[in-house]
Amino acid sequence: MTIYDAEIRHVKAPKAKDQSAGKRTHSKRSGDAGTPLPAGFSFLVSRDTAMAIEPAFEFLCYETLTREKRPSLVCSPASAKGWAEDLIDFHHYLDARGRTFELIDEELLQGYAYDLNNSISPVTFRKFAASTIRRRWSTLTKAIRFCQSRGYLKNRFAIVEVQTPQGTALNLDVGVKLPGLNEADEHVTALHIDTLNGVFDQLGPSPTHVEDGELIINDGLTGPRLMAELCRHAGLRRAEVCDLKVQTVLNAITNGKDNFVQVAIQVMGKGSKKRKVPVPVWLLNALKRYAVEERARLLGPRTARGGMDHGFLFVQRTKNSRYKGEPVTPETLNRVFARARDEYLKKLASKDDIAYERASRERITVHALRHTFALHTYVARQTAGDPDPIKYIQLVLGHAMRQTTESIYLRSCEAHYSELESEILQRINASMK
Repeated sequence: MTIYDAEIRHVKAPKAKDQSAGKRTHSKRSGDAGTPLPAGFSFLVSRDTAMAIEPAFEFLCYETLTREKRPSLVCSPASAKGWAEDLIDFHHYLDARGRTFELIDEELLQGYAYDLNNSISPVTFRKFAASTIRRRWSTLTKAIRFCQSRGYLKNRFAIVEVQTPQGTALNLDVGVKLPGLNEADEHVTALHIDTLNGVFDQLGPSPTHVEDGELIINDGLTGPRLMAELCRHAGLRRAEVCDLKVQTVLNAITNGKDNFVQVAIQVMGKGSKKRKVPVPVWLLNALKRYAVEERARLLGPRTARGGMDHGFLFVQRTKNSRYKGEPVTPETLNRVFARARDEYLKKLASKDDIAYERASRERITVHALRHTFALHTYVARQTAGDPDPIKYIQLVLGHAMRQTTESIYLRSCEAHYSELESEILQRINASMK
């Protein structure tokens, strides 16, 4: 019996004419008539009734919005979306069992934990990463604590403190065992250089080549390849790459600078926090060429019809005229990267069984490029004599707390240092100088 049939809705920013008229974004169908919902807020609605699903709506308001008459997001739109995605997964599970949120019990939660541990991701076609499982379970724990404190649940659950690599956390005491989060020997590793090159070649041609001892920027640059290069060489998140503005790149001063020095550009990180990120000059020059050539070509039909230039650097390259020239979204980048990974593994399987076996064990995702950058940078800076490379990585990656950087990367470097030193460091000058 389907009870919720949930889907996610995202509040969009009002058009300029609506803003000037002072209109507010609210509706009886939003779940809280009369309350303006900020752009970027995500919540669950029923496909059948188009009404907001409770108590999920109230919980998402509590966790992601400020306590004001006209609330704003306390997190980034991507984080708000992540909260909603975690909850919709559990509501689909409830639908499959004909249960409402108010009637959940210990047995049902144990079944959900079992499914999380054994289900296959539709993106990677593998079991969910420990980080995904723990994040979804953490969101569910918070939702249950919230609902329990307000008397919305028929059954009550004990809440216990557990120790995680990030510190003490509150969890449900329902006899569930979940995989450890950020285990250094399993989830945070640098991708092999052959894997990087193989997947990147599927995304597009290399941005550079060497001619008479000089590094030359290639023609025919593609957005997906350059986006992956930014994740790999600057440690940017998917959303940060997609949010990069064309003027930010065009205004970067690279004239007369060595190709291998780094120039800092401003990016918008989580929670709308801005930070400076160093990017190699050769990559900035490649981005500039992409902006004035490929991007301009893709935006041509849009601007010819009187459309505005949205200002984002990376735009979609598609045959569908409706989306051609539109900004690339993190979801689109994920799909393109996943196709490139699958194509690389398919070709590898047909010619090199040993290499395929190695590559197939790697967690080849866009986010793994960020991990690769961090681990390479840690080893490079420590070898160069930096007494505190973690501090530099924390600033570049945009982690609010040093503990986050240490718990993820320091443990990984300690666990794999000999491998990192022998296999990664010897390739840094050739691949990341």
